[in-house]
Amino acid sequence: MIYSVSHLFFVVVVVVVVVPSVHAHIAFWHPSMWGFNVTDKDPAYSYDNRPVVPLARMTFDEWWFHNHLPYPPHPNDVFELPAGKAAIAELGCNKGATTWWNSSEGGDVRQGDWPCPRSTSVQFHTTGINDVKGCALAIVHESDVSKIQPEDFTVFSVNQTCVWHRFTEFQVPADMPACPGGKCTCAWFWIHSPDSGSEQMYMNAFQCTVTGSKPDAPALMKPQVARRCGADPEHGIPQPTPSNCTRGAKQPLYWLQDEGNNMFEDYMGPPFYNDLYDFKDGAQNDIFVTSTNNAGQNQKRDTYQPSRFSRFWGNELHASREATI
Repeated sequence: MIYSVSHLFFVVVVVVVVVPSVHAHIAFWHPSMWGFNVTDKDPAYSYDNRPVVPLARMTFDEWWFHNHLPYPPHPNDVFELPAGKAAIAELGCNKGATTWWNSSEGGDVRQGDWPCPRSTSVQFHTTGINDVKGCALAIVHESDVSKIQPEDFTVFSVNQTCVWHRFTEFQVPADMPACPGGKCTCAWFWIHSPDSGSEQMYMNAFQCTVTGSKPDAPALMKPQVARRCGADPEHGIPQPTPSNCTRGAKQPLYWLQDEGNNMFEDYMGPPFYNDLYDFKDGAQNDIFVTSTNNAGQNQKRDTYQPSRFSRFWGNELHASREATI
């Protein structure tokens, strides 16, 4: 069948009008988060700092808490973490794709369990379900954010199929202790596959509390920097190296920023919240001071040799913020 140019133009116009684009990227959404109502028109920022905007090549103040500390949640808005059960988080490319659509700029665009309505998975840097790399929740048993440093966060739950679903389940360890004064500080972290779009990391912080804790729940270990120890066939490492793993509590993966990194992997070999860094799917049950893994935390590890697989990124790969997002 032959279509005229005018007919094709009409079809294109109809598609553009009927199927408006939804903002790309992903964020954790809940009223307990810092920056819950920040939009791309917020006069406090000279750049787009919506919660979904990724973090790359930023100063510490720009990426820490997503630079949303001036926009704290209401004291009564707290995300609950039921000890020994699952906490359900909502992830979305736009607040309008979540339960809280009525406070979004574009209204209700929800599409069931899909995190990016009217968009393919490319919008959240994923070529398909087999390309997801996992995301994590981390906690600090402190509610005063001015006292918190990056090394204080402990990853306590990982979902290795994240960010494929809007409703994402995070298993909470049964031994998770209660929060002092009933309130802790948590954060959601994600680093995506290098197969779909520019690299960056994501962080959204929120107020949280642990419910149903045991009276004698153990304290958390001091978290350490995670180490690359899983099988990595894409970079010539077909077998895992368990002796290189960081045992016990681990910090989040701070990567690809101008300041404050604890990960120095190359641009095409990002760190992930999965077995590659010994983040098991589900609750991280080895993070407590009574854990049987404590004795192995300071064990001698294999020498880390990034040159075996890395293609180190340098100044020539410093992309502008606009190109990155």
